Amino acid sequence: MGSAYEGDSGDDLRIVLLGVSGAGKSSLGNAILGGEAFKESRTRKSEIQTGKVENRNISIIDTPGFFNTRLTDEEMKQQMMNSLYLAHPGPQVFLLVINLENFREEQRNIVEQIQENFGAQALTFTLVLFFGREKMSRMEWMLFMLDTKFKELVSHCRDNYHVINSKNEIKLTHITELLEKIDEFIKQNNHQYYNNDIYLKPRSKIRIEKEKQEEKKVNKTNEQEEEMKQEQIEIVWDRFAMGSHKKLTPTEQNLIGA
Repeated sequence: MGSAYEGDSGDDLRIVLLGVSGAGKSSLGNAILGGEAFKESRTRKSEIQTGKVENRNISIIDTPGFFNTRLTDEEMKQQMMNSLYLAHPGPQVFLLVINLENFREEQRNIVEQIQENFGAQALTFTLVLFFGREKMSRMEWMLFMLDTKFKELVSHCRDNYHVINSKNEIKLTHITELLEKIDEFIKQNNHQYYNNDIYLKPRSKIRIEKEKQEEKKVNKTNEQEEEMKQEQIEIVWDRFAMGSHKKLTPTEQNLIGA
């Protein structure tokens, strides 16, 4: 594995789509790639589709929706890890897809889901994408941006967000604007990409540190036992030297080999 924050010198773009079930991740992936690459149904496993958009290679990894009742927590974690392997050597951006039409209270827990599955540092690589802008009036959108839930969500991602229309209302210019926004985002991150090490290394360090602590405890216990044994031997030898060896117990005699 490489270092936690790897540099990316190529033009290939690797995007991992995140969001709750029914947010429109698959539809967005299809809109970007310009076809029907993904089946627009409830995604149960991470899947990669690739294409060439505006003369650049783009890999899009779709993932199961957060709060997916058809997957156990362990299955969900496994699929999220699979998304990283599919995006090897790592995605430059996690696109957190939020459907404006279904923006619910539970969406605030999305940040916790990202942290739980990818670690807190993944938020550095997360761009919030609000999907379905055409369904809101200008006034509704302005009020939405003033909402506390909106501010809380985007603040976790350093206020990095973009707005786009639903799939059937997306034009080529909208895709171009989105890709330009992603490029700006990547520059902001100094062309680094998320790597497994970002999440796995800290966990490994914790495990190693814990093993060291356990080893220290064992060594300390062994040292204490050895010290006690030496003290007992010295006491017995003193008694033996003073002519009291006849009163020594069998265990004491074994200690000094008498």
